[in-house]
Amino acid sequence: MNLQQIASKHKVSENFLQSREDALNISAVSIDDLIFEIKKGTIQPEDLIYKLTRLRNFMTDVRNSTV
Repeated sequence: MNLQQIASKHKVSENFLQSREDALNISAVSIDDLIFEIKKGTIQPEDLIYKLTRLRNFMTDVRNSTV
């Protein structure tokens, strides 16, 4: 799978996913968002697990991607 396919699969704009470094930045921002939600107490455990699973899948797809 290439980065364009990964962007489509994970509903990320292709403009934001041009390299593996971009994927790291996207992941870091996603983690920051999750930390914010946890601190506010606005996220349910099931939702947190779902979002972390999606993030893990995104990161795994990027790791295994072809450039």
